[in-house]
Amino acid sequence: MKIKTKLCALLLAVLTAFGAASCSTADQSWSAKMGDESLPVGVYVYLFNAAISAAEQEEGVDSSVSLLDQQIDGMSAEEWIRQRAESSVREILYLRRQLDELGIPLTEDEQESAESMAASMWGYIPDSVKKYVSQDSFVIAYGEYNVMYAKLFEAIYGEGGSQAVSDDELKAYFEDTYYDFDYIFSSLAYKEDTELEDEEEDTAMTEEETAARRELFEGYAEQITAGELTLEDAAEDFLAGRPSVGAGRVRPTYRPGVTWTDLSPCLPGAVTGALRDALPLLDRKLRGFATPDGVLTGVETRSSSPVRILRGEDLQSSLRGLYPCGEGAGYAGGIVS
Repeated sequence: MKIKTKLCALLLAVLTAFGAASCSTADQSWSAKMGDESLPVGVYVYLFNAAISAAEQEEGVDSSVSLLDQQIDGMSAEEWIRQRAESSVREILYLRRQLDELGIPLTEDEQESAESMAASMWGYIPDSVKKYVSQDSFVIAYGEYNVMYAKLFEAIYGEGGSQAVSDDELKAYFEDTYYDFDYIFSSLAYKEDTELEDEEEDTAMTEEETAARRELFEGYAEQITAGELTLEDAAEDFLAGRPSVGAGRVRPTYRPGVTWTDLSPCLPGAVTGALRDALPLLDRKLRGFATPDGVLTGVETRSSSPVRILRGEDLQSSLRGLYPCGEGAGYAGGIVS
């Protein structure tokens, strides 16, 4: 039996148990009560589906094996899912009761916030779940739950709360418990508008461009890990097309001197694109070649070779099979050509 088939069977078994196994009966039965408070069955169905998703993400769960054939926290996955869903139902009832006892039930504005939050997420709910969950039930299970949780947390631990936590305590906790990190985002599938050349409209990257982009960022990661580059340097290097404003550790030796600028307008797009892709790759073979302080002096031009290897009308030299070409053979001038 396929994994999804088993999970659907489990969900349908739950629906049948609550008398909601058809579209016409969805949300007409309550799933839990606490005093006068009750929750429609649609709330439980959504929370049950959420528990399945949570189970799939648990450490040690093998995605290649049926979820229901596995163990989570020393119990069967099925039992873990049921307990998770039931616990979530109890949490909603508990939050309602606690806010009522504190005399701070949700205000009209907070209820509207819960409804807005739920509406923004409703489109992401699978149709197979929507069949048994009304939007009203989703507002309770998702919107109201999050708003009530935040309100009760603030009432207990916020300023003036029964167990108020100071800003200094919060800062110390987060500094001791969490990591601060920065990142650079770059798509491996589509080019940015700034990367398109001339009249180019197709933003899809070729396999070669994707591989080059991946190599580029892997190279940055190696340099950052080795302490040779900071994230800020990587974000502000040649890829950003930002003109240099002065020398760093590497100083140009060209005489009579240089003018700092962006070389991109000086060369065709195909050439600057090739340089952007090639320099990080070359740096992986010649460490330090493409450091942030590296200098590109250009556009470099020089005279052709004073010696030319003669060739015939068929472009071959006197040594048959040898075709002289390029700058070294005296037939081209300049690095680019």
